[in-house]
Amino acid sequence: MHLKILCVTIVLFTLVSCSSQSGPSNNAPSGKWSGEYQLSGDRSEPISLELNWEKENLRGIVHAGARSLPLTKAAFKPDTGAITMEFDTEGNGGRTVHYVIDGKVNANMMTGTWTHDDQHGDFRVTKQ
Repeated sequence: MHLKILCVTIVLFTLVSCSSQSGPSNNAPSGKWSGEYQLSGDRSEPISLELNWEKENLRGIVHAGARSLPLTKAAFKPDTGAITMEFDTEGNGGRTVHYVIDGKVNANMMTGTWTHDDQHGDFRVTKQ
């Protein structure tokens, strides 16, 4: 009888330990995030995000310098931590520049890449 209780306890402990290991975040990315994104070469610029996860819909604003850029499209997959965001801004000569951001949320860290036209770079932000 004691052996049976001990075996059940070990199995339960193992299951709890495995489920709490770090991996993709299934926590919604709501909140304020800040960090930096890389431009050409080693130059980086500060960036912040305000994200709101409502009924499986992700909305938010990207703050880059003095600009506040609302997301036009965003998605988050809680099972993998994958996040995608898109927004438009005005470029040189009044031309619309479309940004696409692909990343991964893991606990309080989000990392990934951004692209527009033929330009690309990396980003890293931390949840505040």
